[in-house]
Amino acid sequence: MIASQLDPMVIKSGDNVIIRMPSTNAKIVTLNPAKSVSLGKFGSFNASELIGKTFGHTYEIEKGGSIVPHTIAGFDSADITEANNKEIVDNPKSQKLTFQEIEQLKTMSLSGDVSAQEIIASLTENNESFDKKTEFSKSKYILRKQRKFMKSFVPLETSVYNLCNYFFEFNPGKIRGIRADTLSQVLSLANVYSNARILAVDDGQGIIIGALLSRMAAGGQVLGIHDGDVSNYDVIRYMNFTTDTRDRLQTLPWSKLYHNVEPFTEQLAEGASEDDRFGRERRLRGHSRLSDSLDNLRRGEFDALVISTNYNSKSVIERLVPYLGGSRMLVVYDQSKDALLETFAWLRQSPDFLNVQLTESWLREYQVLPSRTHPMMNTSGGGGFILSAIHLAPAEKPATDSSS
Repeated sequence: MIASQLDPMVIKSGDNVIIRMPSTNAKIVTLNPAKSVSLGKFGSFNASELIGKTFGHTYEIEKGGSIVPHTIAGFDSADITEANNKEIVDNPKSQKLTFQEIEQLKTMSLSGDVSAQEIIASLTENNESFDKKTEFSKSKYILRKQRKFMKSFVPLETSVYNLCNYFFEFNPGKIRGIRADTLSQVLSLANVYSNARILAVDDGQGIIIGALLSRMAAGGQVLGIHDGDVSNYDVIRYMNFTTDTRDRLQTLPWSKLYHNVEPFTEQLAEGASEDDRFGRERRLRGHSRLSDSLDNLRRGEFDALVISTNYNSKSVIERLVPYLGGSRMLVVYDQSKDALLETFAWLRQSPDFLNVQLTESWLREYQVLPSRTHPMMNTSGGGGFILSAIHLAPAEKPATDSSS
């Protein structure tokens, strides 16, 4: 096996990749060497061009669908000066290029006849107020134009962190509104480690299940309890997990929680067709998976119980806590504090739980640059609430003397 196949930061054929565009929009693509990847107005490129490249670098799309590494200049390249913008008046006439000329440049850029750098250079050269700006203002102006005209992108690996950020930004309802920092606290509070056995309920389409699996590359097992006959852990399919990691996940429907599995006795009749044999093998595999999941559940003594559910969390805990080991963590996530208050009060009164806490995650991003460090103007309103507690082992009854 060649080194590039062993390096997780090298993009491989068949990988799922998050493509971040200059406009900050993003999309998830599966790389097929025989196909091209379209980024709308930013152009398209051959997927084979990206295979063997490294995640996290910026690549520019050239004419013909090829890509080359590119460095985008930003605030870091601006020098600190005493200049200011007080003499600059916001006047649309400061741009000498007409609307028709700019549109013609855009059309030529789409066909590959003019590069984005040439368009930006034309805009800055024909802007009367550009030279009057401070270095920081010039850099911000160029950055805005790059986001508009640059035919570039950044490939990001579909890690738990990147996927959580992606869905939180573009489809938060899919993952029940959990933010990346909240997810990291869930993993920390649950004390997830390799070779652990985790019992989980994840109605956020698998973002928490996937995060648990990512911590178990060296061993361990996750048992997911779900609605319906088939689990809907859609997020996991985007994660480039190995087969061994995927095999660490077992699933069990709620409807089968107290099911008694009978031995598989189905026999094929003489002269059975190929479809009949395939059908029997499929039912046998399903029977074996169900039996293994139930055996795993009834062994009990799980190392953590992690819950993110649309149901009442108290009822879910009552059904699953008997399978949780002593001195092990119970962690419940929900978007709303009100959904956890009843469970919080119940756990505090229960003699079976200790150190019951209800916390809210709060996050503020900062721009950190020389002489320009400040909080970002836009931030998320909330990342959810976490209810955690330590499950106590049931006290053993004292031995009695039969003679007394």
